[in-house]
Amino acid sequence: MMNKLKTLFMVALAFTALAYASERVYLAPFSMIGINEDLGITAEKLMHAYIDENGRYILVNYAEDDSVKAGDYESINKVAIEKNCSKFIIAEFTRLGQNTITSFKLYDVNNEKPVWSDRLKAANPDDFDPIIERVARNIGSKRLATDDDDIYTITEQETKKPKKKAVTTYLGFKIVGETAFNHGSTDGGFGIFVFYDAGNVLFGFDYSGKNFKQDDDEVTLLDLRNIDLLLSVYYPFGTKNITPFIGGGMGYSAHANSKNNDEKYRGNGATLMLGGGALFNRSGRISLFAQLHYFINFYDTPFEKIEEDKDSKEQISKITKKQLNGLNYSFGLAFGF
Repeated sequence: MMNKLKTLFMVALAFTALAYASERVYLAPFSMIGINEDLGITAEKLMHAYIDENGRYILVNYAEDDSVKAGDYESINKVAIEKNCSKFIIAEFTRLGQNTITSFKLYDVNNEKPVWSDRLKAANPDDFDPIIERVARNIGSKRLATDDDDIYTITEQETKKPKKKAVTTYLGFKIVGETAFNHGSTDGGFGIFVFYDAGNVLFGFDYSGKNFKQDDDEVTLLDLRNIDLLLSVYYPFGTKNITPFIGGGMGYSAHANSKNNDEKYRGNGATLMLGGGALFNRSGRISLFAQLHYFINFYDTPFEKIEEDKDSKEQISKITKKQLNGLNYSFGLAFGF
């Protein structure tokens, strides 16, 4: 029984290999824009060699009497059918400055939408060989050549450090607000911040002071009775000019609810903030920041509570303490350098 199963398995493998090998693919002449045509001929020969080595397709090269124009879908599709091919390949190499953009597309005959396509950048003609080898290895599969991580087909272009915008550090000014869920208080104020953009991670250092009036007591930006001092780390989603990010940080916080600097109504200690925001105009010298965090204070903040004495019916002032938590939100303008 086992021998029969093995035989059937081997027959199935052989049939699958035969099915792959029987698929004929027409290789059209490469379109070379701004590049020596001899390099195009070399690239075509490399493609043929690597696809033959891979063994998934039978590659049919174009002949001089095919009357096809490089990159012309209609004429290439017609010749592919005449040569009994089920698919065809169109490749384009375009010189752009010091680099060459290579594009590869695999089509089914009579179908204008490619079944596989990829684009890679070459720093010089030496990169053509690893690029074509990776394309030949992945063309027609569910995998792109750009995702091929074979260490022996890395191009010189891929070893270059990517160019990045000059701005990495921001110094800014922001408007802040804070709403405590477990007390119902809302404070507003102003702050300053430093933001460092390291590409795949963002760092922030924020100082803010709540600037509000409580009865006749005014708390200003530089009044250390009511501040947040925070060091944070964020993960940016991508490298676009508008970049959302998430993360958080820890720091020092102080909260005052007093008249005439009465220490009975002051609290301070560690605070935690979790949330995120968005950076607008990331590549520019002037950028905008919008942030929203959930905060937790790990210290008690005293509040005055007025109650009526049951016996005397007089109003009595009592102190209640809460570890505040809620939302902290801000909108800032920053200058990059």
